[in-house]
Amino acid sequence: MDGIKRARQVARSLVTRFPRHIGTFFRQVLVGSTADYYTFVGTDPINFRGADYAPSRPLWLNTGYWKNARRYDDACAALAIYLGEVAQLAAGDEVLDVGCGFGEQDFLWLRTFAPRQIVALNITALHVEVARKRAAALGVADRIDFQLGSATNLKFAARSFDKIVALESAFHFRTREKFLAEAFRTLRPGGVLALTDMIPLPGQGRGGLVARLERRFGTFEDRNLYDRNAYADKLRAQGFIDISIESIRNDVYPGMAKFASASKSGTPAADIVVELSADDIASCRGHETWSAMGIGDYVMVRATKPPGPA
Repeated sequence: MDGIKRARQVARSLVTRFPRHIGTFFRQVLVGSTADYYTFVGTDPINFRGADYAPSRPLWLNTGYWKNARRYDDACAALAIYLGEVAQLAAGDEVLDVGCGFGEQDFLWLRTFAPRQIVALNITALHVEVARKRAAALGVADRIDFQLGSATNLKFAARSFDKIVALESAFHFRTREKFLAEAFRTLRPGGVLALTDMIPLPGQGRGGLVARLERRFGTFEDRNLYDRNAYADKLRAQGFIDISIESIRNDVYPGMAKFASASKSGTPAADIVVELSADDIASCRGHETWSAMGIGDYVMVRATKPPGPA
């Protein structure tokens, strides 16, 4: 009886959370394809719709950094800039962006930091196709090379890049540890790895059946569910030094939660202005959506490959 009752609770929760996409939800739970998930999401990470891939509009797909931003596009750009600053992107750098989406951050980094070359990698063919067309339309195809490929099997020679970045994508990788090994191999000595990532809070559990199904739908790899302390240990095990892992959850989750709530009501994204109180930020109000999935922490990660011949 308890099993039947729990199954009914799970079914009600899924229908409530995914009312228009329940068939897609169950197909995704069975297959667990990151490429299929992001093709399904389109250009709308909240409502899973949108196919306007015009180069004139931003095509962000991240959670945003809301410390000073009040609109979604501004928050997404702020997160990308923050990551670029942490990576210390600079003129002359050869950069690898892993999990690049539609390439919005790459265009922004090129304008802001002027690296010599960005190679941008993604596993979703639609993203690569759209990003290449946008690069051509913007006249930067010679500076940003969009490629289809896997984060855990990088087709590049050792010591190919000065900086490797991953903006809100590493939790998808199968596994993050394999990516860290590949990043270490393909970085030049003294090179920097920088990521934004979703992980459990220290001591946080993984949740129950509904949480596992939701993670499966969004292709959050369960083997990547470890906290910031274990994360640092795994970076050290690969050989990285000067490791920094900063939680920025209070400047991410509250803003995104309010934006998502307004977006679900039908308000166009461009018209949504997010207002956050001091208490919203201090209490990380809205984190429950992510905490229920076992990913209550949002971190900015930086690590360096030691200088020398390695």
